[in-house]
Amino acid sequence: QALLSPQGRQIFAQRKIDVEPVFGQIKACLGYKRCNLRGKRQVRIDMGLVLMANNLLKYNKRTTQN
Repeated sequence: QALLSPQGRQIFAQRKIDVEPVFGQIKACLGYKRCNLRGKRQVRIDMGLVLMANNLLKYNKRTTQN
């Protein structure tokens, strides 16, 4: 029901712009498909490292272009 409202549709459309490309890049560029760890702490650390690697790749790409 929430997605059927105008505000819900707007939020869902924005999610496609903000969130989905990041996960696609992580899967395509880093080959990260799933987490093999258990526990919130370990998964949080693992995702932090993956996101940090993704940010470093984006940073490197931007600095080498200029």
